[in-house]
Amino acid sequence: MKIHNVFYLLGFGSILLSASQYFKGDTSDNERDGLFVGHWAPTFFILGKILEDKEQAGRKLTE
Repeated sequence: MKIHNVFYLLGFGSILLSASQYFKGDTSDNERDGLFVGHWAPTFFILGKILEDKEQAGRKLTE
């Protein structure tokens, strides 16, 4: 599995974890934890996209 796919999976996983934490929230701490974890997703998606672009650029140079 390529590393950019791992980052994409981590992004989707953090969305699912965030939603489960938020809706489990019988206290405000769970809601706050859910929102905190939800902020990880864009970072993972951006890192995945950067790595994917670098890999494609490397392939173009070798062609």
